[in-house]
Amino acid sequence: MFEYEKLTREEQEDYLELAILKYLQIVQNPVERVQVLEYLSKHDIFIPHAEFETDSTGTESQIKPRFRFALTALEHAGLVYHPQKGMTALTDLGNKIQTSDTSTIKRLVINGQRKYNNKD
Repeated sequence: MFEYEKLTREEQEDYLELAILKYLQIVQNPVERVQVLEYLSKHDIFIPHAEFETDSTGTESQIKPRFRFALTALEHAGLVYHPQKGMTALTDLGNKIQTSDTSTIKRLVINGQRKYNNKD
């Protein structure tokens, strides 16, 4: 049986990246970060509820930093963008990529991180 808690940090981020992409491909519109989190907390049976917590203001569900890392990785990979603060949307590539093609997604994420880290 799949156990999210037993995954390494990197594997958890990989899992979240796919979950985020799948949701964005379903909705096909820019969404607020909180909408993604609410969807994952209600529909993804593998992510433990303990991963979702309330921020200091009590206004937004927030997954521990792995969620932010996953979003950033998807952005660096060219799969999502942020049309405005707190919003996330798919790029054309993000819309076209098959979420079952995990090796291509992983390659895009790794290449995106390398490019970002090598910026002047």
